[in-house]
Amino acid sequence: MRPVFNEVLLLCPEVKTGGPEALHQLGYRIAQHGGAARMVYYAPHSSIEVDGDILRCHAETSPMPAHFAQYQPLVLRETRLGPGTLMVFPEPLSKLAAAANKYQRAVWWLSLDNAMPQNQDLLDEAARRALFADTNLIHLYQSDYARHFLAANGTAQYFPLSDYTDPQFVHRSLVTSEVAPIEARRDVVCFFPNKGGERAARFLAGAAALRHPIDFVPIRDMTKAQVRETLFDARIYLDFGHHPGKDRVPREAAIAGAVVLLHAVGAATCFLDHPLPAAYRFTEDDIASGALHRRIDAILEEPAAHFAAQRLYRQRILLEQERFDLEVRSFFFDGA
Repeated sequence: MRPVFNEVLLLCPEVKTGGPEALHQLGYRIAQHGGAARMVYYAPHSSIEVDGDILRCHAETSPMPAHFAQYQPLVLRETRLGPGTLMVFPEPLSKLAAAANKYQRAVWWLSLDNAMPQNQDLLDEAARRALFADTNLIHLYQSDYARHFLAANGTAQYFPLSDYTDPQFVHRSLVTSEVAPIEARRDVVCFFPNKGGERAARFLAGAAALRHPIDFVPIRDMTKAQVRETLFDARIYLDFGHHPGKDRVPREAAIAGAVVLLHAVGAATCFLDHPLPAAYRFTEDDIASGALHRRIDAILEEPAAHFAAQRLYRQRILLEQERFDLEVRSFFFDGA
């Protein structure tokens, strides 16, 4: 295969969340196939300097390379921008991507709803239409939720570029001796308190109605290894968030062997993003009425049956890396 671009520059904010992990995965897969990809970190530890057609990244103190070391990131120091350069901007920088028209540009829509407050132009219909009508600006979408948004806004060209669940979760899930079956686990229910915290608090306030004594474990102030251990011990993972993209933690929980329930908003409403039966999505009304509590009781009474009902979801997660690799080879390379 031949690289389509001489160099791919991946602008990446210094936050240790799912979007930056996807950017690191992209750089890793491009390099694995013989392409040139560099991470360009910004804020709060690093900065970017543009001097004519020279781009420099000052990232000497960035914590990102160590945090995402499994993806072997190559960090940009300095490069000359040219017609063979592709700069990939995360969606909060879509305004900057539209203005930087001296080289090839792509916006990767990783967290759709989070882009709006960070780029007010997206709230203005005229500005939004102009952005998506630019035939020289490429759009990449991580979720089917984002694809619907791009299509609805008349985007000139857009292509799939997903991501994949942390291989450390996937590899462990395939080692049967290291994974306790759901029926052998304690009644542990995990959730992220910083995702939909108010909804989580309302749910916990009504927990006395549950027939089963449950150990609720909030995932906070944990290392990635601790999160992994917690999810592999859990029977149920509850996600109260707003799902601005195809979030990682529900997929990590599923592949760790927990039954997943999602707040039915954003990407959680798209079956292609989370191929789960409708019974595993819940609403605000379900929390208020106690329906979600009753659903959890039902899962704990027959955990194996509910685990089996999410087989397709887990299978899709197991194949994510293969799909992502095909998307990378299709867009960033030419030839067989």
